Amino acid sequence: EKKSIVIRAEGEAKSAELIGHAIKKNPAFLQLRRIEASKDIASTIAVSGNKVYLDADSLMINTLGDNSVGSNTGNEPKTTGWY
Repeated sequence: EKKSIVIRAEGEAKSAELIGHAIKKNPAFLQLRRIEASKDIASTIAVSGNKVYLDADSLMINTLGDNSVGSNTGNEPKTTGWY
């Protein structure tokens, strides 16, 4: 069991390292990950019986707005993500 925990941790560390290199080489990689996360969230919400109204800012996945998450200083108008 301890060995499997160590192997899992090593795999996660390698994954984080590879993602870091991908982001350095191509900043659009992060944008792609945000879009993929948006699709996953939308799919989950679509099959739910509950009604959910969320904008991209509340999910921090504003895929078409400012690239820096949480950079809104309060002076800029809030965006909804999909224009």
